[in-house]
Amino acid sequence: MKNLVTTFMHLWQLPTGKKALPQNCLHHSKLNRASSGPIWATILGLLFLSACSNSGQVSSEDLALGRTIYNANCAACHGVEGEGQPNWKVPDENGQLPAPPHDETGHTWHHPDALLLQIIAQGSGAPNSTMPLYEGKLTQEEMAATLAYIKTFWGKQERDFQTQMTEQYEAQQ
Repeated sequence: MKNLVTTFMHLWQLPTGKKALPQNCLHHSKLNRASSGPIWATILGLLFLSACSNSGQVSSEDLALGRTIYNANCAACHGVEGEGQPNWKVPDENGQLPAPPHDETGHTWHHPDALLLQIIAQGSGAPNSTMPLYEGKLTQEEMAATLAYIKTFWGKQERDFQTQMTEQYEAQQ
């Protein structure tokens, strides 16, 4: 099976030939874990669960669960409204990158669901990130609900773009 990030990198080319994402999004290239079967099982399970969140058919219960989990586990770093930390593109004095925003000013919406769910489960993979791992702490359903809630920070244009990225990724699988 192709590596998720490598496959996603091929999706960055839009039909017009323009790059869909800025080059600094390549920081996820450290997520090369294609040889690990349990990780791929998790990703495939999360992909299955994420189908509802992309189709717009997320229940109010799932969004409430996602909000609860986000507020308990994510908001301290990424902000209650998904605003992220100041200067999130610049490493701090310890070389660590501040948490990026999850709203339209960040890059979360540039990625397909499978990659976002992998980041939630396995951390960002970037060597200078403090993103914790949630695999084993949250269920797949809880991670999918959290992602569905994060999507509420985006405008229509960002949601449409992210849905397209997810659909293109899934079509190649």
